Parts: sequence; C-alpha cells; structure tokens
Amino acid sequence: MSDYDKSKSSKKKFHPTRIKESSSHGRSFTSSKTESITSLNFGKESAKESFITDPSIKKQPTILLKTREHPVEEIAASPKRGTHREEHVNISIASSSRDSEANAVPTLKSMVKSMKLIDDGVLCSDSLQDFVNDNNEFLIVGIVGANGVGKSTVMNLLAHNQITEDIKKYIFKSNKSTEDRSGDIKILTEHLDKIDLRSESKMKKEIFKIETVEDIENCYNRTQGIDIFITSNRLILLDCQPFASVSVLEELIKSESKRTNLVSEFIPLENSGEIQGLQLTAFLMSVCHVLILVQDWFFDSNVVRFIQTAEMLKPTIPNPEDELTDYFPHLLLVHNRAQIEDFSPSKFKTMQEVYKMLFHKSKLNLKSGLGLGTGRLIHYLNTENCGDSINLFLIPDIDINSDIIYTGHPPLEDIVKKLRANILGSTRNPLTHVQLTEKTWLIYCTKVWDTVKKSSFFVEYTKLMP
Repeated sequence: MSDYDKSKSSKKKFHPTRIKESSSHGRSFTSSKTESITSLNFGKESAKESFITDPSIKKQPTILLKTREHPVEEIAASPKRGTHREEHVNISIASSSRDSEANAVPTLKSMVKSMKLIDDGVLCSDSLQDFVNDNNEFLIVGIVGANGVGKSTVMNLLAHNQITEDIKKYIFKSNKSTEDRSGDIKILTEHLDKIDLRSESKMKKEIFKIETVEDIENCYNRTQGIDIFITSNRLILLDCQPFASVSVLEELIKSESKRTNLVSEFIPLENSGEIQGLQLTAFLMSVCHVLILVQDWFFDSNVVRFIQTAEMLKPTIPNPEDELTDYFPHLLLVHNRAQIEDFSPSKFKTMQEVYKMLFHKSKLNLKSGLGLGTGRLIHYLNTENCGDSINLFLIPDIDINSDIIYTGHPPLEDIVKKLRANILGSTRNPLTHVQLTEKTWLIYCTKVWDTVKKSSFFVEYTKLMP
C-alpha cells in the first residue's frame, strides 16, 4: 500500500471517531442540563458536523428555544391567574368606557325662547355656544321694519312648526278694551285650575316678545338690539329692533356712554338713532340668507329709502385671501295686516310694478320666487294676471273676534305654511368664500359687526343728513 492510500484511510477513520467522541461527550454533558441547553448543543453539534463534512459551506448556528408550556388543567386550577385575568378585563372595560365618555359628542341644547345676539352694541356670542354645532345645513332669516308693524308677530309665526288655534289666539289677541264685567263676579276658587304660575304655555307661544298696548303708551320697544332663536330644523331667526323709532333716540339721548358704545362719537346726537338702525340693517344684510322687510300698508317711501341707504353703506367684508366680494341676501317684502282688496289681481299687480321700479338698481335678490305671485297658493295671483313675480308676500289682518264669513284670502294656517315653505326652499348663497358652520358663523358675525361699527361710511353719511 502506498503512502497516499495510508493517509487516505487514516483520514476516513479519524472523522467518525471524533464525531463519536463529541457526541458521547455531548450526551454526558446534557444529562445535567435542562432541555433548552440540549437543543442548543445539538444545534452546535450539527453545525460542527456540517462544517467538518463540507468545509466549503459556512452557516450561522441556529438557536432553538422552546417556551415552557403550561397544561390547561394547571391554568384553570390556578385561582390567582383567573382573578388577575378578570381584573385585567375589568380595568380594560373601565378604561374603554372612560375613553368613550371623553370622546362623546356634547348634547346640543334647544332654545325655548329668544336670546340676545346684539345687546347695547355688543355681540353676545359666548352665551350661544351651547346652542350651535358644526352643522353647515342651516338658514339665517333676518327681519327689519318700522315700529309696530308686526316684526315679532311674523317671527313667532315662522318659529312654530304648526299654527294652532291657541297660538293664533295668543299672537293675534285683541287690543280692544274689555267689556264691562261688573255683573260677572265669580268665585276665585272656580278659576284656580286655569292659573298657570309657571306660565310654560306662555313661553312656548311667545318666543319673541310681542308689543302690547302698555308698551305703545310708554314709548317702549319690546325688541332692543337683535334677538336670536334657533329652531329644531336649524332655522336661525334674527329679530331686529325698529328703525326710525323715537324710543331708540330717547334712550341714546339719555345715556351718552351708550350712544358712544352703539354708534360713533363723531355722529351728531339727532342722527344717532337713524345711524344705529342703518348699522343693524347693514349687519343683517351681510350675515343673513333671507332679509324680510315688513310694512303694514302700501307703501312708505321712507322705508324704501332706508333700505337703499343701508345697502349703499354696507361695508365689504374682506377675507384672508384679500379678495373683496360683495354679498347680498334675498329681499322678501311682507305686507302685514293686508286687507281684502290687497289680494285682488289688479292691486297685487300694481304693488309688484311699483317695487320693481323702486328696486330696479338694487343688488338685493328680489326675484327669487318667494312671493305670492307664482300662483301656487292663490291661483288667480299668477304671472298672467299680475306679471312677473317678485318676492312680495301678504299676511292678512286677523281679528279673532270677527264674525265675517268671507275673508277673500286662504286661512292663516295655509298662508304661514306657504311662507315657511318658500323661505326654507330659498337658495342658500354662500356668505363667504369658505363654507360656514353654525359655530364659524358666530365668529363671522363678530367680524362683520366690528367692521360695521368701525366703518367710516356712516360718519361720512351724517354730513349729508339734514
């Protein structure tokens, strides 16, 4: 045998003996160790063996760790483990309930009666935060008019979803003197059940304060500043104090500080009342979708001149993008206490033609289909008999003590229902370049009111007044 064959045979005998010795040594070593170390040594041995048999392949050692498994019976029989698990579940449920309460949407309050939006020249937006939300489907309706024309009456009709007999009797209560009751002496106990000390029914009927005979005698306005009421269907109603009112001028004359706060100190005293009315009207033109002008007879040229002046003096509200865009609402002309002849086609046509001529150059939207001239409620008041329709609506004079059978107009319930439907169906033009929600609308109102009060147009206009 050659030397080459001897060396080859010796190599073949050498490797198995090393593997045997190492494996036997591994078994003796693992007898005193845990199961996990055995698997580790086995991995090392396999790595050595692969390394020795094939030196061209180099692999990293793989470590096999076996987790300790607990029997199911042991887990079930352990009372500490079960209580710990229950406590963990209870804690997780409690924490999730606290998180849900923290993330819950706050409940939205509903109004029962009107509140103040502008009082003594200050916009009260903080008190209205609980009544508004992030809804962007809302409609703002403002109303202006002279003293005693029925602005609050119209707003009360719009605030109620349905006009019942009790509401109609309360709103249109007779102002006539009561009859002699000298022979109607009755025992007080017979009428105790009719007395409502909480007067909840009165609050539900009178959402906006209605002027009484005592208020007229005392020269007092029931509405001062701007009152706001938000209905359940997100209709925001704004009731404004009367313009060209003697009582407003009297209040400004008595208090110099109030006059300085409401209007500018550079405005003469005798013109402060009219300037305040122009500022409030210009404010409503900037923040309302629909502006209602109420009159109780056809027609007052001073009222038309006042609306045109407010439109002229309305300042342009700038936006963050430095774009100046003028916004003008829908103008709805409402004639309150309309008579029978006002519902005739000839008289209604004359009224429409006069208003078309007066507001010919106005940017206010007067042709929005909000009037009675469409023929949808009263069929003979259509475009064929009365011409092109404008936003002119008639509310009849209601006397709850009258016995007249023929009134010449539909029932009041149908007229108010049609008025509400026309207003709610009007086009909601965007007030700004961005879409507003109810909360951001209040912020926008604050910005508009500050712009109106600081505008120099009203001071310059007083120089042209007599």
